[in-house]
Amino acid sequence: LSKPWVPAATNHRESGTVKMGAKQSRRASFIELGDVESNLRATMLHSSRNMVLGVVVNDRTIDELEESATQEEIDATIDLIAPMYSDQGRVIRHYRPHRAWLWRRWYGTVFQYGLKTAASFMALAAFVSFIVPLLGDPEDGDDSVGYCLRAFNLVWKYVLTLTTFILAFFLNQSYALWRDAYNLSRALQDRASDLSMLLATHSDRDGNGKYTPEAKKLNDEIASAMRFFFAMVYASETRAFRILHTDRALERMVERDVTTQEIVDALHDLSIEPADRVFAIIEWIIIKFRLARENGTLKGTPGFDGQYLSNALNLRSSYSAFGNLLSARIPLAYGHFVQIMVDVLLFSAPLACYKEMGYFSIVAVGILSIFFAGLLDLSKVMLDPLDNEDYCDGAIDLNVGVFIRESNNASVKFYKGAERLPSGWL
Repeated sequence: LSKPWVPAATNHRESGTVKMGAKQSRRASFIELGDVESNLRATMLHSSRNMVLGVVVNDRTIDELEESATQEEIDATIDLIAPMYSDQGRVIRHYRPHRAWLWRRWYGTVFQYGLKTAASFMALAAFVSFIVPLLGDPEDGDDSVGYCLRAFNLVWKYVLTLTTFILAFFLNQSYALWRDAYNLSRALQDRASDLSMLLATHSDRDGNGKYTPEAKKLNDEIASAMRFFFAMVYASETRAFRILHTDRALERMVERDVTTQEIVDALHDLSIEPADRVFAIIEWIIIKFRLARENGTLKGTPGFDGQYLSNALNLRSSYSAFGNLLSARIPLAYGHFVQIMVDVLLFSAPLACYKEMGYFSIVAVGILSIFFAGLLDLSKVMLDPLDNEDYCDGAIDLNVGVFIRESNNASVKFYKGAERLPSGWL
């Protein structure tokens, strides 16, 4: 794959013929400074986000995608994995420490997703502020309304303290899972890069220090398998790339030189689930390595053999850890309790604050809503690092397309880096 395939006439960003996914429908602009969407490479006609306008994102199964996926959807998804250039875009939204710059951000912040919630609770607080004086005198300690509001305020303060502590801990746990998902993605890349470097540095060479034809062919085949490996990893773990498991997508990947017909034919001959194709590719790489050692295409000591096989097994374990991590993100009872606790705190805030603040409680409730509901939303989106659910418009999900394109580049950079040695080094 010498250069990325670029469609000659199809521009998914301009065609307007394919419906946008739920996560795209509310975006008014893709060019805000510092936003991930600003990384668009016009020459490649694809966005640096996980999804482009041509990709319909929902929870369709592979069988449903076989029937309903359009050619435009397939091509739009392949556009995200085909390029091999070095400028891959950003994995997450850009961050700068400057206060003024941060205050000007909107997309992907708690303000974007929290203001509607805050407005709802402020409306409730305004209703309470209007209705309470009609029921009694809240300033009179002997009045039943005033007495109830005072007692309610005391209980609410206990709930406020408990909620603050538990919500902060919940956010910390959610960020730990998000970070684990990021680290696993990087671990997959690192192990694959180790395999590529070991292969390139131990390949057989001729008297001029160049790869022999057999060694060059071996490196090409392993590099192609590595690129296809990462496509299958994220096709198995994300809904945005699940379409790549369909037969039509596999054939289209062959047409666009993303993979080879031999690989696709071999997959079709296997009686395994689509998610298990990743393991098959790892096994093929190990077998190819063993055969190359036997015929002399690879040179090295038993230590080299052990290191290569160890990295291949670590590649398998890193992929398996992905599923293990995401299948047990958080116990239902834990998430349920935190949601109920925050909702109770915010729904009761208008009554609790009115006694001491009067009409200013409307503003106070809005501020409380932004911070408490915002922290809860932030926690929940961090529990979905690969953007597999419709929640908060993909605020902080990992840009999987960047991981795949980086891996594409890594599959050949070590191979090309050792393609020729300085004269006199052999």
